Amino acid sequence: LKTHLFGSLLWVLDHTRTPFGRRLMRKWVSQPLMDPRSICDRQDAVQETLESHSLTLNSIRSLLCHLPDLERGICSIYHKKSSTQEFYLICSSLSHLAVELEALLPAIQSQIRSVLLRRLLLDTPHLLAPAHNFLKVLNEKAAKSGNKSELFSDLSGFPALQERTEQIQTVLSAIRDHRKEIRLTLKAPALDYTTVSGQEFLIEVKNSLSSVVPSDWVKISSTKTVGRYHSPFLVDQYKKLQQLREQLHVDSQREWTGFLDQFGEQYHTMKRAISHLATVDCLFSLAEVAKQGDYCRPTVCENELQIWIRDGRHPSIDLLMGEQNQYVPNHTELQGDGRRTMIITGPNMGGKSSYIRQVALICVMAQVGSYVPASEARLGILDGIYTRMGASDNIYKGRSTFMEELAEASQIISHATERSLVILDELGRGTSTYDGMAIAYATLEYFIRDVKSLTLFVTHYPPLCELQWAYPQHVSTYQMAFLLNEPNTATDADELQPEFLTFLYQLTEGAVCRSYGLNVARLAHIPHTILRSAAHKARELETRVNDRSCTRSFYSSVLYVQFNGPDLREFHVAVEK
Repeated sequence: LKTHLFGSLLWVLDHTRTPFGRRLMRKWVSQPLMDPRSICDRQDAVQETLESHSLTLNSIRSLLCHLPDLERGICSIYHKKSSTQEFYLICSSLSHLAVELEALLPAIQSQIRSVLLRRLLLDTPHLLAPAHNFLKVLNEKAAKSGNKSELFSDLSGFPALQERTEQIQTVLSAIRDHRKEIRLTLKAPALDYTTVSGQEFLIEVKNSLSSVVPSDWVKISSTKTVGRYHSPFLVDQYKKLQQLREQLHVDSQREWTGFLDQFGEQYHTMKRAISHLATVDCLFSLAEVAKQGDYCRPTVCENELQIWIRDGRHPSIDLLMGEQNQYVPNHTELQGDGRRTMIITGPNMGGKSSYIRQVALICVMAQVGSYVPASEARLGILDGIYTRMGASDNIYKGRSTFMEELAEASQIISHATERSLVILDELGRGTSTYDGMAIAYATLEYFIRDVKSLTLFVTHYPPLCELQWAYPQHVSTYQMAFLLNEPNTATDADELQPEFLTFLYQLTEGAVCRSYGLNVARLAHIPHTILRSAAHKARELETRVNDRSCTRSFYSSVLYVQFNGPDLREFHVAVEK
């Protein structure tokens, strides 16, 4: 069963049909490619799978359905943990795949153009061929029942088992021949052996005829009507038979272990073949993703670091919305040698975090080799994507939310390079406004000036937008657009209401100086009395801050005038006023 987190990127990308393909897809997502040639090879394979109407690809896709976990199966065999049932299932599946793919080779050679697909599919039948040799020596019925004593249908390759089997057959023949003597003794021409409760070769005699039973026969069991016996010959031969069977069991186990060792010698060959099948499964999966609509093949730029996306969408949200087609697409332009930093502002719940996640996920998808949810995309090769998002403490390590936030930021500072994408979401919010603003400002400036990475920085601190003027060639400011419906101005202060916002989820140039948190409080159904009180307090604090700003501006003007004027006494009068 698939256990991917609902709404995750893996949930979006994984349409694989095999367990080993599913594990490889998880690896692809966690370890995207950094080689442009390899990325383009995957894209070519996805494009051909997406556009081709070849029945060959459909046949290969059908072969991948309902396969057992071949990867874990051969691993179990290699470590001698496999049962006969599992071995037969894995071996027969591998052999069947080899036969089917072998039959498709001419069509693969003539119809498939993708270099990657051709190499994988043409190589796999040869790698799977050894499975035939292991399968043909097995007795299917014995393998499925777990009977190792009769597991091998051809004993020519197992001399120890062959010798032991011949010895057992000799004893059995002697026991069968002994029936003639028993029939003469009991004067019962049709008498035959019987088996009761696992006890074999019993001579069953009615109690009324017990007088004819030789005295040296051993009574094994009896009922009210019959007695069951072993003659001295049967006692001896049956004991010998049981010993031989025990020895056969030991020999069979030893030969089974050796048989697994022989398969283990082909382990790496088989593993490579299964890896090829897993890769094909993942490529088919990425083709399914591309079919979701309005996905494009991104252009991978080898020597130019950039993120240029037109009409980009968040892959998970876009898929969850389905056919409603309500997701608002956004553009992204980051250039390593130009404007490489975006400072993003906007109201709470305006879509800032979804946007920056969208950019990161599109970059990951592109370097996995997938199509991306955009109308057009040109992307450079990133060496890493570093994110600082969310807020949570770590009680076990004794770390506060702010400490965790700064520890993660420190890790990013230590590892990010100019070929990295750095995403910082509201850095500095876990402490006082001025401390948080100072840390956020200094950190962002460090990334702009020293690290020179592609950076998306979400903030509610308006002063950080000043960095656009300090570094105009590398920084641009954006906001998530919205419509503000101002409440009716009332003469009675008690009637003051919080603003009502309509989110547009559209990234536009410019900065927003307010976060409109009261709108979110209203959406969270905070009681109306609290909202009204909060609106009053917000207006009061805003007025106080504005007054202080005006006072500082006035003092600055006066100081400038008076210290540049002839009369210092007039300055004191002005200050008193």
